[in-house]
Amino acid sequence: MRCASICLTTVFLIGCHGTSARLLSYRCLSPEAEALAGARAAPAVEARHGGIVRDAQVEQRLERIGQRLCSGCESLDGEYRFRLLGSSKMNAASLPGGRVYITRGLYDRLESDDQVAAVLAHEIAHIQTKDHFKTRCASTEEAIDREADADWHAALYLREAGIPPQAMIEVIRIIATAQPMGWSDTRIRSLVARLQLPDAEGSLAQN
Repeated sequence: MRCASICLTTVFLIGCHGTSARLLSYRCLSPEAEALAGARAAPAVEARHGGIVRDAQVEQRLERIGQRLCSGCESLDGEYRFRLLGSSKMNAASLPGGRVYITRGLYDRLESDDQVAAVLAHEIAHIQTKDHFKTRCASTEEAIDREADADWHAALYLREAGIPPQAMIEVIRIIATAQPMGWSDTRIRSLVARLQLPDAEGSLAQN
């Protein structure tokens, strides 16, 4: 199928951003069309968030963690590329075709490989569920639900790869100040319930 003009909703770890428009049905898009849409959107997304940072040590670490995650998940398909963006703001993003980004501002706040894996898994979840081709979130509730769904899928990927799914909760705590008030609490409660974790593990630490 030929890829017509596609308006992407660029999906970020802290919520839904982007433009809404009449979209092609995301269910009928071929992998080639998805990859083309991602390639077209990438230059603007990268420029908006500080550009790609060429840091060999970080790139090797992201690749190692990403490959551990992907090779451990039989449920994941496609190939993924992991890149660091120069923005000092805490965020992560993804684009169709397997482009996964994490900002320097968030990367520097993460304390373990498991937390890095959780960020990558969350963005991969948006790609797998084709969130980029869905209309922009029309309400706060819809935006939170979409992020909570990506959190859930990410936790499943982590678990399948032998990584503690609680790492996703740790990341949500870290980005709490970058989200609208109450989002982290809601996302953690949702994830705790779906993972059937003890309540104590899901409560936000008081700062």
